[in-house]
Amino acid sequence: MINELANKVPTTLEYAQPQNAIKAWGFLCEQESEDLDVVSCFKLHLDPAFMDRRPDAPKLEDARKWFQDYLYCLHDHIRETFSNISPRWGSQKTEFIFSVPTTWKNPSMIAETERLVRRAGFGTDGPDHRTRIGLTEAEAAAVYASKQQYEKDDVILVCDAGGGTTDVNVLKIVSSRGEATRLQQLSWVEGRPIGSTQIDMKFHGMICERLDQIRNHLLEEPNNVAEKMMQGRFERFKCSYGTAASSSMPSLPLEVPGLPFGFSSANAQIENCMLGARNMPGLGIKIPSREDLRNVFNTQIDRILALTDEQLDRLSKKYPDLQVSWLVLSGGLGSSSYVKQCISSYYGSGIGSTKSNVKQMRTLTIGEPQLAVVQGLVMERIQTVSRGNQIFEERCCRSSYGIICMEEYNPNWDRHIGQKVILDQRDGKKWAVDQIQWFVKQGQNVSSNGVLRPFTIKIKPGQEDDLWQTHVVMSSAPTEQLPSNINQTGAERLCDVAAVLKDKGVDMKLKNRHWYNRGEKYFRLRFDVKVVLGAADLKFVLQTKDQRTISDGHDAIQVVWEAPRENAADKTQGKAAVYPAPDGP
Repeated sequence: MINELANKVPTTLEYAQPQNAIKAWGFLCEQESEDLDVVSCFKLHLDPAFMDRRPDAPKLEDARKWFQDYLYCLHDHIRETFSNISPRWGSQKTEFIFSVPTTWKNPSMIAETERLVRRAGFGTDGPDHRTRIGLTEAEAAAVYASKQQYEKDDVILVCDAGGGTTDVNVLKIVSSRGEATRLQQLSWVEGRPIGSTQIDMKFHGMICERLDQIRNHLLEEPNNVAEKMMQGRFERFKCSYGTAASSSMPSLPLEVPGLPFGFSSANAQIENCMLGARNMPGLGIKIPSREDLRNVFNTQIDRILALTDEQLDRLSKKYPDLQVSWLVLSGGLGSSSYVKQCISSYYGSGIGSTKSNVKQMRTLTIGEPQLAVVQGLVMERIQTVSRGNQIFEERCCRSSYGIICMEEYNPNWDRHIGQKVILDQRDGKKWAVDQIQWFVKQGQNVSSNGVLRPFTIKIKPGQEDDLWQTHVVMSSAPTEQLPSNINQTGAERLCDVAAVLKDKGVDMKLKNRHWYNRGEKYFRLRFDVKVVLGAADLKFVLQTKDQRTISDGHDAIQVVWEAPRENAADKTQGKAAVYPAPDGP
């Protein structure tokens, strides 16, 4: 008996043609009609960096539309359900919390996701309804894992392998039992496009190759027929692979819909309308056979192990004496018995066992692995609201962030050689333009309260009401390879931050005001930029030198995010008359 683990609502939409109107979603989608268009597995394509080399791969605009439509259906279902069981649903305080894939490193993608969530209806049903982006999937899974029966000082490597992505996070439990949970990130969270969706896509391609040989006998295109064949029995066969119950089934013949009764083809391995029939003589490997499934699974497992190896190597370099206590698997693919068997063997007696920090490590599968992320989100929010303290007091920054600025020119600095230099007639100093000052670097532990950097700007008298603006850039390059200016590769423009500073209590002094000063008069403004790094986003706060808040939140500060799909070389263009030196002119 095949074990049914395929109980998660599929991310599937059904559109009626030609109007392209939503007809069904989730379990209600059918694939039996030619006038319907069914889309699924589009989450990965929300990331512009994801490479899908299939000729019919969806575009970013399509993925965003499908994502919003799916959330619209989900929101309608939630609203209808709670309106029927909860009095005054629209007037209750309600918070919708969303996680985001760890693969999404660009905060501008989070801003775009928030926009799509709002357009789908979330947070609009009442004055006290709110939406927020919570933790990354890796962090949420780690929170849920940490709530199990672990002890203080346990080091846990959480591997959340789901449908589209696999996320890893290594952390240390620093709280004792009975206390509010506190976790220390020992390395930055990391994610890759690894998951069961990749298995589906591989098998889909294999079936299409067979069906293409009998294209003239099909009522639809091989692509559509293959999608219908992979529903139901195939999904259960895949999910139960590695269990004792599945070992008795060497293959799973799949019915090919639409073929004439009794149709057979030796080349396509079809007998009586069944692909991969077990009793056909003289045929090769059946689809899907256990051998097929093992090969496709192993491809994904090898990529998962490469990701966990990276985390373990990074941990060993930073904390050479630290031992990992547990490797905890979560997510749909993480719940696979076969995945656990392979990972346990790799670190127990395989190549991975030679690593210095896995001598005491055991591999576990978390309870309710498919719900780990959502339960972790709720647990983290409940603790923050009820106890007032955060689970992650610090975060290990996974990218570097900087500001484009001007630096006082120093001919002895290598980074200023060949740079554009201007002479400021107001102070008689030379300044190198379009330089990058990195206010936080990858791997740096940053407090949840944010990081402060002092800055100075100069303005002409009469321009006090003008908008101050600067450009923020990011980079995923190793810290030793970070560019020092926008002409070098490795940085992409993230967003523009702007605010009016007049009457905000900033340190403003009129310079060159004496009769003996030769330069023209100007105002020198000094203030601090505070950058608060969330799980996946950035927030900016302007403060005076004595740390009084000038403006807090993006309602007071204008933040214009760059589209993440643009060419990185174009994103760093622009100038900002910002001077980072706290003792500047």
